[in-house]
Amino acid sequence: MVIGIIILGIGLIGSLGYIFLMRRDLKQINQQLDLIKESDNNIRLTTTTFNKEVVTLASAVNEILNKQRDLIMTNERTNQEFKQGLTNISHDLRTPLTSVIGYTQMLQAGELDGEKEAEYLRIIENRLLSLTGLMKELFDYTKIMEGKIKIDLQKINLSNLLRDQLMIFYDQLTAQNFQVSIQLPDEDIFIISDLTILERSFQNLLKNVIAHGKDHFDLRLTPDKIVFTNKVTNLEGLDLERIFERFYTTDAFRNSKRTGLGLPITQKLLEQTGNTLKVNLEGDKLSFMIAIQSHPLK
Repeated sequence: MVIGIIILGIGLIGSLGYIFLMRRDLKQINQQLDLIKESDNNIRLTTTTFNKEVVTLASAVNEILNKQRDLIMTNERTNQEFKQGLTNISHDLRTPLTSVIGYTQMLQAGELDGEKEAEYLRIIENRLLSLTGLMKELFDYTKIMEGKIKIDLQKINLSNLLRDQLMIFYDQLTAQNFQVSIQLPDEDIFIISDLTILERSFQNLLKNVIAHGKDHFDLRLTPDKIVFTNKVTNLEGLDLERIFERFYTTDAFRNSKRTGLGLPITQKLLEQTGNTLKVNLEGDKLSFMIAIQSHPLK
């Protein structure tokens, strides 16, 4: 009887000790949660117990806190990119608009001769055309991100397509003293893809060469990739990891005709047909490589 009472007492003391430790751990967790709630920091729950349930609870709460923190950081980064994008777009739209207003006011003053009037009208037209291009880029990017691009697969002679696109820009390249080198295989390469998307992508990459390149431009085609390589005029501030971000530009890469959407649009367009676009920098040579992915016709 006495032994039974002793055993019962020991059990009761153990239970009370267990309850005490549990309450202590829960109190500690509550205190830490209050601290986390009231401050913006990376504090996570810690425990001094080996109780499995408490450890599991703390681990689950920490996982939730980690996900919440990641979400907050992602939102902050997205908001920052959005604000920077608005600033860039505002700059890109305001510059030609200000120019148009200025030349329009001079025309309205009626103090110009016929030759000057014609010159100013040409400038106004060019500025308005640049604005149209900027708005089209924004509209196209929105369509791409919403998945509203129609894919029309067909057999394409990739070798001829590259030659044709290069000829469109050849005069601009030579006018800027580019030494142009094109390396194509002896036999034409055919793929199944979307002609419009490929044309638009090649044009965007060639425009990027003209806008930011110098001296040399190399175009190379192999059965599995296309590589556009050019020397870069100014590498200051260029971050390759961000080059395909929407609205991304560096001070050295900004001008009144660029929104920072050309390369993101090109990458997203190529992804629509299963191709990938990557960038590489070696010294002062910047390369954009398209990994070719053909498709079976349905």
